[in-house]
Amino acid sequence: MAETAETAENERATERPMAGEQARSGMVDVAANGIAASLSEGIVIAIAPGFFEVASGDEAFLCTLRGRLRVSRPQAPAPGSARRPVDAGAGRRLHRGPQRERPVTAVAPAENPPVRIAPGDRVRFLRLRAGEGVIEEVLPRRAALSRMRSEVGTEQILLANPDHAVLAFAVRDPAPHFGMLDRYLALCEHAGVDISIGLNKVDLGMPEEVRRAADLYARLGYTVLATSAETGAGVEGLRARLRDRTSLLTGPSGVGKSSLMNVLVPGAAQRIAAISEATGKGRHTTTGVRLLPLPEGGWLADSAGIRELALWNVPSEALPRAFRELRPYADQCDYEDCEHGEGEEGCALRAALAAGAITPERWASFARLLDEARAQEAPEWRR
Repeated sequence: MAETAETAENERATERPMAGEQARSGMVDVAANGIAASLSEGIVIAIAPGFFEVASGDEAFLCTLRGRLRVSRPQAPAPGSARRPVDAGAGRRLHRGPQRERPVTAVAPAENPPVRIAPGDRVRFLRLRAGEGVIEEVLPRRAALSRMRSEVGTEQILLANPDHAVLAFAVRDPAPHFGMLDRYLALCEHAGVDISIGLNKVDLGMPEEVRRAADLYARLGYTVLATSAETGAGVEGLRARLRDRTSLLTGPSGVGKSSLMNVLVPGAAQRIAAISEATGKGRHTTTGVRLLPLPEGGWLADSAGIRELALWNVPSEALPRAFRELRPYADQCDYEDCEHGEGEEGCALRAALAAGAITPERWASFARLLDEARAQEAPEWRR
């Protein structure tokens, strides 16, 4: 509950009305005499209520948000296809054969939605006094990793504009929950973000069932790294995956993310404390994800341990494509309104399961996510 309250407070503080037109000139009037100043571009690396730490080059700036901000609205990744209802008067489902491109009716965004800045957003800001500035423009997002807060049904952006996600799980203490890993994989696949699976604490010994699971994910084409913050095993391979990219390090609590962060970013704990002090100036505490610069180039964002992961804005019809082994069969069902249920006639996904293209465990993960997505898509009166 503390995490939810902190994040909600942060989001309220970072919302501002959006002006009618967008400022794209790169210049902003700052005085009555018409003198204009150039805007600098940077990346938001930490947020406290009402304040944003923005890195630009080798400098960091404590910024506020322009009250009458004129921005390019940060754009979420292109939404997947929404589940299309079948005409109630159609009776028996219509045979369509393999489906390739289905028309989708997008939901129009609300007029002048509020601006919600997240770590990883690119912004343009006006430099003021030493180390301070005002954000004037938020540049469009090319991607975002988001989850749904199941208790309130709203979006939590884990990281904006990620290139890569490291999904960290321990081989033991605690034992890995591969159903949770499948959720993370579906989230990243839908967002189009590159993935590394980090199996940490290998110094404790890797159980055989974990080794078999690691082999399965490797066969699916995922990069699987066996790491240990204690011995340094696998760390150089992880560094190579992180180099010159913006990455999110995430996973359940207790898997050793903080230890890995301190190995990858020397003095990470002290840097995080410094960011908190800078953004808060003794009055506020940073919330959510923080980005730290990597010695070899790039940024690494840490996230708090996540106990549950509900997908945000992943339509039920997009889910088969979020599972690599089901992707070739995603549009092959005989009926366009196929529910992929047990014994359903002409279901290509069920046929793939029967043929061994996907394991029963991965199918169970897919089925759970499919049920959750359909529950979210159902009319309010049916929930």
